[in-house]
Amino acid sequence: MIESTAFKTRQSNLLDAIAEGVFLFPSADYVTKSHDTEFPFRQNSHFKYLLGFNEPNCLLVLKKTHSGEHETVLFLREKDPFMEMWAGERTGTAKATDLLTIDKAYDISQLKEKLSDLLAGHKNIYFDLQNTSLSGLVKSATATLNAQRKRKVHKPNSWHDSTNAIGMLRLYKDQNEILAMKKAAALTNTAHRAAMAMAAPGVNEKDINTLFNFLFSQGDGSGAAYDSIIAGGKNALTLHYINNNKDLKDGDLLLIDAGSQVNLYASDVTRTFPINGQFTTAQKEIYSLVLNAQKTALAFAKAGVSLKDIHLETCRSLSKGMLELGILKGSLDEVMDKESFKAYYPHGTGHWLGLDVHDQSPYLDDNLEEIKLASGMTFTCEPGLYFPEHDANVPQAFKGIGIRIEDDILVTDSGLENLTNSIPKEIKEVEEACQRDLKSVLSGSTFLPL
Repeated sequence: MIESTAFKTRQSNLLDAIAEGVFLFPSADYVTKSHDTEFPFRQNSHFKYLLGFNEPNCLLVLKKTHSGEHETVLFLREKDPFMEMWAGERTGTAKATDLLTIDKAYDISQLKEKLSDLLAGHKNIYFDLQNTSLSGLVKSATATLNAQRKRKVHKPNSWHDSTNAIGMLRLYKDQNEILAMKKAAALTNTAHRAAMAMAAPGVNEKDINTLFNFLFSQGDGSGAAYDSIIAGGKNALTLHYINNNKDLKDGDLLLIDAGSQVNLYASDVTRTFPINGQFTTAQKEIYSLVLNAQKTALAFAKAGVSLKDIHLETCRSLSKGMLELGILKGSLDEVMDKESFKAYYPHGTGHWLGLDVHDQSPYLDDNLEEIKLASGMTFTCEPGLYFPEHDANVPQAFKGIGIRIEDDILVTDSGLENLTNSIPKEIKEVEEACQRDLKSVLSGSTFLPL
């Protein structure tokens, strides 16, 4: 549970970034799944970050006056005994100011009536400009104010996208966020170890996916942070493979990209291992190349370095290895200049991680310079190689192999902390984990009542 002071600090930090103005942050709403049923509710990440409130159909309003005063207003659903009988209890406006870090609360049905008054006295409005329904509300409210030509108050004349402002704040994780991500990493550790023990020829990808979904819901977990990729053999060549329904084959590798979430904070981990528990010589060669590239990237990564810098270092490491194996031709400089490595390494090496698995923070600053790593930032490091079956430039022994290794990294004052380093990835560790009995892996978990 995050203390209310953390949310107040986040709200203040956001308002301190502007001279004056009003921020508008809507909650998520239910999304229809089929006719009159909905997908499970998932709160909007920005709204969650600033308030920690998990109800739909809300609008958070953060105000800063010209004199520097802050005010937080929440529009939310009113109490409704009939609807609560069907869909669960609502907080309601009467209790909201006591339970949440807000100054005022109004019924969401009053939004159109109240919004113009909340915007009065301000020149600047900050919100997601891609949100068309919110744009319509703002347009209507400002039109109402502009019609009051004799009213002696400032009226909004500038709309600003709030994405970068909130995204810059979310780059830096506080101790509450880091704790949630460490808990998610611990659940993910258990799940990946269990998968290594469970995988065998004839087991279906679906069975392992079911195991992950179960384990990700243990303890403080609230399920998978994203659709898991359980890709046996050549299925790993599809980067976002989520069918997860094929039988595993003897001699193939299994690539699993899956992470749990705790309090909506994500873990994002990939491991690749032999289905029968033993790497072939060819598999070892490619796996070692990818693992070495990740080690090279993490040795290079530090405060003051950008994710783009890390990516280029990773590309050089992978390219050098592919040249040595005869997969690429020419010199290392030629390969880097022509980016011919992209045929087998088409994605980036890392992304921001947090409330979203691809966290909504910018990669460039206001001067269009690459943002540099700093203490409190979290990112992934995920080199990989994918060799199509019908690529004439790929030696036969490597065709159909897809390998990725991914970990979650926290930048600290003293360097880097790998939050998911306990999940086996050295060849010997992986093979040993594949030989373990599934029940013994699960019985050793602190999350399961076994």
